[in-house]
Amino acid sequence: MSNAGGSQTLLKQTAYKFGNFRLIPEAQALLYNGQPVGLGGRGFDILTLLVTRAGEVVSKADLFAHVWPDYIVHDHNLKVNVGNLRRSLAELDPATEYIATIPGRGYKFVAALESDHPAPARQVAPTKSHHIAPPRVRQLLGRDDAIRQISEKLDQPGYVTIVGPGGAGKTSLAVTVAQQSCLAGEAIAFADLSALSDPRFVVPAIASALGVSLGFDDPIAGVIDVLRGNPLLLIIDNCEHVIAMAATIVERISADVPSARIIATSREPLRTRHEQIHFLSGLAYPHQTTALSPMDALQFPAIQLFISKACGSVDAAPSGDYVRSVVSICTRLDGLALAIELAAGTASVLAPSALDDLFRDGFDTMNRGARDAPLRHQSLEATLDWSYRLLPDREAVLLGLLSVFSGRFNADDVEALYSAGALEPMTGRDALSQLVAKSLVSAEYDGSTMYYRLAESTGTYAARRLLGSPYRENARRQFAVRTRDKLQIAEREWSSQTSREWLGKYRRQIDDVRAAIGWAFDPAGDAALGVELVVAALPLWQELSAFREMLEAIDLASSNSTALVGLAPLGRTKLSTARAWAMTLARHMHPQTDDAWRESIFHANGSRDAEFQMRAVCGQAVFLAYSGRPRTALRSMNDFAVAKGLDWATAPDGKRLLAHIQIYAGELNSASAHLEALMNDWGHVKEGYGLSRFQVDLPAGIRLSLALVSWLQGDSDRASDLASRAIDRAVDLDHMISLGNAVSLAALPIAFVDGNLETASQLQLQLADVSRRESVGIYEGTATFFAGAIQSARGDKAGFTLMQDSITGLLRGSWRARVPFYRSLLAEAYIAAGEMQLAENSLRAVLGEIGIREERWWHPDLWRVAGMIEAGHARPHQAMRYFQKSLDSAVAMGAGAATKRTRLAMAAVDRR
Repeated sequence: MSNAGGSQTLLKQTAYKFGNFRLIPEAQALLYNGQPVGLGGRGFDILTLLVTRAGEVVSKADLFAHVWPDYIVHDHNLKVNVGNLRRSLAELDPATEYIATIPGRGYKFVAALESDHPAPARQVAPTKSHHIAPPRVRQLLGRDDAIRQISEKLDQPGYVTIVGPGGAGKTSLAVTVAQQSCLAGEAIAFADLSALSDPRFVVPAIASALGVSLGFDDPIAGVIDVLRGNPLLLIIDNCEHVIAMAATIVERISADVPSARIIATSREPLRTRHEQIHFLSGLAYPHQTTALSPMDALQFPAIQLFISKACGSVDAAPSGDYVRSVVSICTRLDGLALAIELAAGTASVLAPSALDDLFRDGFDTMNRGARDAPLRHQSLEATLDWSYRLLPDREAVLLGLLSVFSGRFNADDVEALYSAGALEPMTGRDALSQLVAKSLVSAEYDGSTMYYRLAESTGTYAARRLLGSPYRENARRQFAVRTRDKLQIAEREWSSQTSREWLGKYRRQIDDVRAAIGWAFDPAGDAALGVELVVAALPLWQELSAFREMLEAIDLASSNSTALVGLAPLGRTKLSTARAWAMTLARHMHPQTDDAWRESIFHANGSRDAEFQMRAVCGQAVFLAYSGRPRTALRSMNDFAVAKGLDWATAPDGKRLLAHIQIYAGELNSASAHLEALMNDWGHVKEGYGLSRFQVDLPAGIRLSLALVSWLQGDSDRASDLASRAIDRAVDLDHMISLGNAVSLAALPIAFVDGNLETASQLQLQLADVSRRESVGIYEGTATFFAGAIQSARGDKAGFTLMQDSITGLLRGSWRARVPFYRSLLAEAYIAAGEMQLAENSLRAVLGEIGIREERWWHPDLWRVAGMIEAGHARPHQAMRYFQKSLDSAVAMGAGAATKRTRLAMAAVDRR
């Protein structure tokens, strides 16, 4: 017999009797000797189909179609539910076999069966044994406040609805609140509506939960009588799919019995007069941007739940890397308890080292739910399916459209997508509000703007639903257009807002930028729109110091020559300048960087944009200085100023850069004068504007440059203070290039050369962290060099190898600036260890540096180290000649610190 035939039989029969059991399909009830039997929803569905086809073999396929329509489930789900059903029947009647397994075919109901019409039941006050008890639930973590708040609401007139997304733990919370809030002698009754397929069954389910006879003309009147006359707390679980009927019944009960203690759970509010809502979010988890120790992270309930499920105990002392991976997973899962349990179930069979890759490609592996859990809790997809199947078409369409967003979005962003899904604006707005109400979209105010967001798991699921939709390509195009338009607005605001203000508004846009560019350069996308997206996103990448990603996007745009044809000259200028910056700040400076800056200047001149002409010339000067040619850089900047009639005082970023390059050229007095003037005018500005035009925040840049020149001139205390304040400002702005420059170019070398090894060690670790976050070669090389220098200063000769390797790496990456300085420090380290020949070799290598004649700031110390080597070879007269050259050079450029170091070296030779 087909499933349709079984349904027709259900309509013809009122009840079925077998042994002392009576099955009433319309009421979703099974009675034994007149008392309700608690069966799970799946067990009841299986029993009903088997009974209606008694004596027949019912195939697994028929059972799956009847019990799990439109779902794809594993065979073990059927086996587990049939096993649970057999146990429930055997507990009451162990002598009779009711269900037989037919190997390879299915199952058969084998007991004697008779049709029965139940007589009207007498109204008898139920006893506690008639109540359907709540299921056992796990111990809750991190829900103390929720338990307290709901318990307080229970003591007030009306009922409480726990509202939250699927998997948030609403049922567990409701049962826990009931158990902890029970009054003396009060029982708990549990009505599970999840298995109902028809709103007509809501009344029988609630009545059965309280042991009220289903023969009443009005069973709810019986429910009201029970609640009025007995100490009972009623839980009505999973109302969302029969919400209209559930709301009507609960409101009637609450109106007639205001003192009734009722907890409902739903994915959306019931929206009745007596409802008190408690919105349940995910478990608390640490934000990934917050620096926490593993021990601190373990205090968060989401982390505790994952580790307890994956490892068996939070006392197992997981490693710091494992905890960091768990934090990342819990963040992606928005702290949803069910999702965390499913993830932990998957993680429990993996090596800890595999945790980072667990859900890199989505959440398909999250299917390890408890075997006795409802099907909707067996996998994350099933949980989301449950919610999705309840949506009206307009809400389902909009949910799919929203999956194009990677992060937060506002109402205007959504408005731009309505036409892609053929939604009228009013219809779309209503659908958005309903998705928020149904816990599929989260909403929060940020300032005066309401922002929306899909949890990553929900977004992944919705994207799959959109995949086969006719709206998909239009949605992705509209999304890309909207992203481009927002970025173009952002670029206009960039020069008028502070960096903090601007980044606060647009930082999170980066994920949408990536998604939109990915679509645009896809064969089905629009490359011309992609080029516009890349150009518009340049300030965001630069402000975030994301140079490697920016270069990849620029190369992608540049490879589409057809799409570039329509780009305006200023757009080409922006693209070429950004490309040159990305090449300059790469881990290994690109061999074509020199050509890239020439191209940038060419396009800037062609655009006739004075701002970009200056940016291009200054960017090229940075490249020249980094590659060991500071005097060439100065000539280029000065020639540009003369040709354009530019006074650098009107361009403070350019003036700061000019002064910094003057330091390397040995023009300390001029650099100091420029920087002091800049410090007075700009050094105390609280916020920076258009920070990324010159890659470094201006006040932070002024401080680091002034720190370097003050140190060279002999004022170490002021230098350390200025460098520290540059670091503090960069950290406050969370701008990695500003921070990396402050540490590598000023604070770290100052601390090390002055002998403050503990401070130098802390700064070296800070720079190493910046290097890991930002792929800038000079940071990596400098961090490695000083790690070795500190090691050797503490007596460990292994540091020599690190120092030499870092110099080799810097030169390989074309980072020639300061290499003579590093070779000098390496030579001193060798001298201290008595390795005079190695010291001499290191210093001789300086003579081969391309820019040794241009980079003059360390010349006095190079002569001093040469004198120390001669002294070590017992050639004091030659040593004194070198020392005198050092003094002459230091005095000529005003390098007071070098003068002091050389005099100390001379005194040491005199004492021998």
